[in-house]
Formats: sequence, structure tokens, C-alpha cells
Amino acid sequence: MKHVPSEKYSLAWFKLAECVARGERERALGVYKLLSHSIDDQAFALQLEGDLLLSFQDKDAAIKYEKAAQLYKKAQRFVEAAAVYEHLIELQPDVDSHVVRLVSLYEILNFSEKISEHVKDAVERFLHSQNRTKLNMFLTKLQDVSKEGYDLACRFVKEG
Repeated sequence: MKHVPSEKYSLAWFKLAECVARGERERALGVYKLLSHSIDDQAFALQLEGDLLLSFQDKDAAIKYEKAAQLYKKAQRFVEAAAVYEHLIELQPDVDSHVVRLVSLYEILNFSEKISEHVKDAVERFLHSQNRTKLNMFLTKLQDVSKEGYDLACRFVKEG
């Protein structure tokens, strides 16, 4: 973070929290914009902005989270990127691209259990909805980014 007198910095974050608690969306966003200039980590700043927007049930929160995850990945901060995609999946469970991106990160991190968990959940969702077209699109995307995820998905489909 950039050098900001700690007293003013703490007061500004307190003011932001107060605006959120009162439901003052525009004021909170204004305070956040000022505070964001003191954050050197753009991915973190976007994640915080997503949190702020989410606190006001703003659908643009997902856009901020997506950008944050992409920046974390670009900076090879794979754990942070995965955490943001986990959050995105909670917010938008039907957006398959989040699962594909998360699985690719877990493959980089060598987290086989997490790959299996998310691939199984996605395949079960497709089989339950009987949407073979979306399932095939998911498998195609998965094949491009994760051999392990693709192999697991094919196994789950056969067992399905």
C-alpha cells in the first residue's frame, strides 16, 4: 500500500463500513474510490470493490470478481484466483466458465480433490437438467484446459 497516515487511513475504512451499514451505496462507492488509490494491488482492489458491490446486491460484483481473478492468475497468484472463482461459483452456480477456470487453476496447484469435487458437481448439474448440449460444451472447454478434469468428467458422465 502507498504511504498514507494510518490515522486517516483507518478513519476512511471506518467511514466506508459506516456507509455500507447505513445502505448509502453511492457514498460508499465514493469513499471506496478514494481509498482504492492507496491500494497498490489492483487485483485486491477489484476484489474489494466486488465485495462492496455485493453488499448492495449489485450484479456488477461478479464482473469485478472476474477481473480480480484474472489479474491474480496473471500474477501467478493461483490460490487467490481460485478463491475468487470459488466465490463466483457460489454467486453464479450456472456459469460453467467459472468451473472450467477454477479446475484449470486447481490443476496448476495440483489439487486433485478439488478438481474432482467441482467437475462432479458440474456433471451432476448437467445430467440432472438433461442438457446434453451444455454438457458437451462444458466437456469441450474442459478438455482444452485440464486433462485430469476432462478425464474425470467423462468418467462421471459414464457413471451418471
